Amino acid sequence: MPTLDDLPTLATNSTPTGDDLLPVYDLTATGSSKVRKLPLNAVFGLAPTGDVVTAAAGTITVTSKLTLITSGTTSTVNLPLPSGVIRDIIVMNGGSGTATATSATANIRTSPAPTAATTAAILTGTTARFLSDGTIWYRTH
Repeated sequence: MPTLDDLPTLATNSTPTGDDLLPVYDLTATGSSKVRKLPLNAVFGLAPTGDVVTAAAGTITVTSKLTLITSGTTSTVNLPLPSGVIRDIIVMNGGSGTATATSATANIRTSPAPTAATTAAILTGTTARFLSDGTIWYRTH
């Protein structure tokens, strides 16, 4: 059985981000290597840098796991493709008006809605979390 000494030496990273990868030994893996890569976000959630974007009202494009609307009355939050790298998104509306999460196609599904839509409202002072299966954004709260 391999030990931690069998893993390659990794360079020190002084400013970690959520996309940084950690080596993990997978006991159930098959094939020549049981060493896998795991993103830092999968282990710790939000990283100290690079995972939180703050923005004032207006048109906001989601580029990180957490987007915080800091002010303003009207916001449009453009969600990335559900098949992209970011598959877990949180939008916190700290502005003074309702924000609207939008998608290029009808792929946002909220719990009471039987079909997917192109928009979802995020009320003032609330949080919306969107999880993707690669095809649809599901609003979980």
